[in-house]
Amino acid sequence: MKKWVSIILIGMLVFLISACGQVDDTSSTASKDSNSKKDDGVTIGMTVINQEALFFTDMVKGAKDAAKELGVNLNVYNANNNTVNQHNSVEDFISSGVDAIIVNAIDSNGMKSVVEKAKNAGIPIISVDSVIESDAVDVQIGVDNYESSVQLGKYFNDYVNKEWKDKPIKLGTIGALNSEIQIKREDGFKDTISGNKNLKIVNTVDGQNVQEKALAAAENLLTGSPDLTFAFATGEPAFIGAVSAVRSQKAQDKVKLFGWDLSKQVIEGIDEGFVEAVLQQHPYEFGSEAVKAAKKLIDGEKVDKQINVPVSIVTKENVDEYRAMFK
Repeated sequence: MKKWVSIILIGMLVFLISACGQVDDTSSTASKDSNSKKDDGVTIGMTVINQEALFFTDMVKGAKDAAKELGVNLNVYNANNNTVNQHNSVEDFISSGVDAIIVNAIDSNGMKSVVEKAKNAGIPIISVDSVIESDAVDVQIGVDNYESSVQLGKYFNDYVNKEWKDKPIKLGTIGALNSEIQIKREDGFKDTISGNKNLKIVNTVDGQNVQEKALAAAENLLTGSPDLTFAFATGEPAFIGAVSAVRSQKAQDKVKLFGWDLSKQVIEGIDEGFVEAVLQQHPYEFGSEAVKAAKKLIDGEKVDKQINVPVSIVTKENVDEYRAMFK
C-alpha cells in the first residue's frame, strides 16, 4: 500500500512541475510579443491649420500616404483655425509620448513655447509651411512665401508692361491678416510691383483664411472699388472668394486676378480669362516630406534643416497639367 501511495505522489509531483514549466513559458512568450510591438510602434503627431481648404487636406493626404509606406502611425489634429486648440494639441502629443511632432502653425510665434517644451522632452519637431523661428525646430519644410510672391510680382510687371500699357492699375488684395504666411505673400507681391508708375493700391480686405469670410471680403472689395482693375489673393479661400465675387458682379471683363493656390473654381476662372496667374504649391509633397523627415529623425539619421518644395506659376499655357488634381 505504501508503495502505491509513493508512486502516486511521485506522479503528481512530476505533473505539477511540468504544468508550472508550461505556464512560465507561455508568460515569457506573451511578454516578448508585447515588448516587440512597443519597440516597433512609431507614432507621429501632426497638427494642421484646418482641413477645410484643399491645400491642407492634400497635405494630410501626403502625410498619411508616407506614413503607410513607412509603416508608422500618424495622428492628425485639425486645429480649425483656433490657435489655442493648436497649442493644446501639441501639449497632448507631448503627454501621450509621440515620437515626433509635425506642426503646420496658425501663429508661428505663439507656438514657440510649446515646441520648445516638446524638444526638451526629446521629441523631434518638423515645421511645415509656416516658419517657427526657434532652435527647437529640427526641420522646416515649405516654400519661401515672400520670394515666391516676388516671382509672381515679376510676372505681373511683365504682364502690365505688355498688355496694360499706360492704363491705370488699381489693385486690391484679399488677404488673411491672421496668417503670417499670407502677410508675407502680400508683402512680397506689393514690394515687387510698387515701382509701377500707374499703380494705385486701393484696399486690403481680410478673409481670415475662412471660405465664407473670404467670399464676403471679396464682395466688399469689388463693391467698394467699382473701378478696380486687378486683385491679388493670398491663399485658396481668398482666391475662391475672388472668383465668386467677380462672377456675381459680372466683372469678368474688368478685373484680372493673380494670387496663390489653385482650385476647381480658380481653374474655371483661368478658362474664362479673368484669372491670369496662380502660384501653385505642392502640399502633398509637404506632408510626405514631413513624415519622411520625422521618421529619419526618430531613427537617428541626419536631415537637412531646410527642405524646400518649389512652386509653379500656372497660367492658361500650362493649366492642363493640373486639371486632374481638381476633378
